[in-house]
Amino acid sequence: MKVLFSTLLLGLLTACGGGGDGSGAVSGPVASTLSFPLRQGVNTLTANGESATFTAIGTSATQATNGLCSGTYTFTSGGATTSATFRGQAALSANSAASISFTNCTPASNAESGTDYYDTNYVPIGDVNASSGKMGLWQTAPNIPTTVRVNDVIIVGTKNHFTDTTGTTNDGRSDMSVVVEADTSTTAVINQIVKRYNAAGQLTSTTQGRSRIDAGGTLTRLSIDIQYATTSTVHLVFRR
Repeated sequence: MKVLFSTLLLGLLTACGGGGDGSGAVSGPVASTLSFPLRQGVNTLTANGESATFTAIGTSATQATNGLCSGTYTFTSGGATTSATFRGQAALSANSAASISFTNCTPASNAESGTDYYDTNYVPIGDVNASSGKMGLWQTAPNIPTTVRVNDVIIVGTKNHFTDTTGTTNDGRSDMSVVVEADTSTTAVINQIVKRYNAAGQLTSTTQGRSRIDAGGTLTRLSIDIQYATTSTVHLVFRR
């Protein structure tokens, strides 16, 4: 679901295996009293597509604040304008591509591509990772509120993951929520939190993807903070 970060992005960073976020104003966060049109902002991103590059500057000595790795992450997502059929349902599709490179972590580089599927109202349905063949399906339509305010907490929904497009073999799930954080008097930070679980139900990572939203609904991506769990304690932090 491309509320903030696509499944392709999260999958690629998880495959690498290995905070702080740059979300505030210079003088410190201010709890705006405005309402922010989240759904409008998400729909605009979905319809138009986007590209972004993030930088990591971490080392083993600064993992708690800047993450473990130094490098770059780049992704490009096309607009959801192509008519398609996804599991028998009429849909709109958008292709994505992502690449990552590290100077001090393994693997040093990785790249993936995939397709996100939406209904005609830009509500996410599912996705297919062309590189791995894995598929994600939303249990129900994600909850994307029309408007949000600072301190709102939204349960977006759950996406089930499968090892291939037949949807027969479980590959875990992702639980997504959104917390609206203080930023300035005229903006807020949308913190999309994704908890990824494996097929055994173990938490494997918690990702926080932050974007700034203004009163017009424009979303500007800020950072990605990933904390691994279960088999790894690696912490990754990417900022715009």
